[in-house]
Amino acid sequence: METSTIQVEKPTKDLLNELKHTFGSKTYDEVIQTLVKRKTESGFGKFAKKKISVKEMMDGLRDKDDRN
Repeated sequence: METSTIQVEKPTKDLLNELKHTFGSKTYDEVIQTLVKRKTESGFGKFAKKKISVKEMMDGLRDKDDRN
């Protein structure tokens, strides 16, 4: 299997290490794959396939007080 090196900041590395233990993963690659699979299987993954306007997306992300 071909491997690659990526640069991440220390807080990201610490978070990946914590998730590695939480998920019971042996490698950081397993952690990243688990996160990607969860993302694509989540409601957001299904939501992302639906075309929406930027306004609809932003309304869902902002607090009501921040909306126009």
